[in-house]
Amino acid sequence: MSYNVREHSYVVGGLGVTGQACVRFLLKHNANVKAFDTRQAVNLPDDIEKALAGKVTTDTLDATYFEGIDTLVLSPGLSLNLAQVKLAKQCGVEVIGDVELFARLNQTLSTPKRVVGITGSNGKTTVTLLVTHLLTACGIKSIEAGNVGRPVLEALESDADVVVLELSSFQLETTSSLVLNAASILNISDDHLDRHITLENYIDAKHRIFDNALSAVVWRDGEFVAPENDINAITEYGLGESDDGFAVSVIDKQPYIVFNITPVIALADIQLAGTHNVLNVMAALGLCDTLGIAPKQAAVHLKSFKSAPHRCVEIANVNQVRFIDDSKATNVGATIAALEGLSPMLNGNIILLAGGDAKGADLQALAPYLARCVLHVFAFGKDASAFKDVFAATTLVESLDSAVEKACDMAKQGDIVLLSPACASIDMFKNYMHRGEVFQQAVYRQSAVEASI
Repeated sequence: MSYNVREHSYVVGGLGVTGQACVRFLLKHNANVKAFDTRQAVNLPDDIEKALAGKVTTDTLDATYFEGIDTLVLSPGLSLNLAQVKLAKQCGVEVIGDVELFARLNQTLSTPKRVVGITGSNGKTTVTLLVTHLLTACGIKSIEAGNVGRPVLEALESDADVVVLELSSFQLETTSSLVLNAASILNISDDHLDRHITLENYIDAKHRIFDNALSAVVWRDGEFVAPENDINAITEYGLGESDDGFAVSVIDKQPYIVFNITPVIALADIQLAGTHNVLNVMAALGLCDTLGIAPKQAAVHLKSFKSAPHRCVEIANVNQVRFIDDSKATNVGATIAALEGLSPMLNGNIILLAGGDAKGADLQALAPYLARCVLHVFAFGKDASAFKDVFAATTLVESLDSAVEKACDMAKQGDIVLLSPACASIDMFKNYMHRGEVFQQAVYRQSAVEASI
């Protein structure tokens, strides 16, 4: 497979996982490439180190650096407000991300890959993986990529017919020509305001997903999630009753997901925990439907889906106390979703473990949800004290291990001990996965039992 990138000279900004994937792709296709990184010390794999020998800059840049450069491919972790990026624009250099590069190259293929795009403050990884699973199980060769972990340029060179993209607001900021067969904003809540500054800026970045979309799947009760541009094919979903799209109806005393009034699957047969995951399932079924897979056909394969780690997953059940790892809840909206999703199935109370870096978000939005179903909060990390301002029954602890110990002492039969931090993990952990692993280890030490799943 050959791509026309040789006519351009590229700078890759940022040499993390995404930047390294861009370098490999561009060099493989004989492009002229150099790179900069904002870190003073950059440890690179041997192949990148060798390929970019003498072409990696960590010093301050001047205008001469961008002479003869056509395009800066910027990693999503780097802000458009960086001095290096502003300088590139002043020098007439186009600034794009790897998703935009993917979009342009995909359209040059004789048979472009069909692409599904999923964004939102919460649930996008689950829906991305679920759509990929359902399509594959129904015989459509599919691959997930983007914010879910696999760089998009790797997906471009795969043999997949459909690429399912999880897209963050950072990735969408530098994307303008991505043609999507179907797009969805699952939900919007305060997140990444330390970078976007205002909620309006964040919403604007998310809505770029609809710019060239052929169809949209929309949560009918969600704020800020409907496309503002003209998209003729829109499928709606929600937890209430409706004659159109996906809804929940009681049939023979059992709640069912229905599509255009036709029963699809009983809620009792959905293994993902919480009502927020019912919405995720509906969104996934709707996206599959846009690609020709009927909801009832796709729903058959829901039982074989394995949920991604650290996303509202039960890791232990000790003396009828459930321990749930929702470390992926890195913002307030995700924690609200977990509390709303779990509260209908409670036989007791929720003991919440939360804290970390709130990224500038207002935690007050948690207050009514904490009052409704949370017995106590054990808060840790950089912004732990903010939880005490939101919920009186909060104890500040020095570590996640201490939070688990105190929660175990407090918990009674029927309670749920929930790690759903509402904050980023970078103040105390390598990432949210590391935080979830620390939680699991602490639970196992306290309970002296093996994981229940």
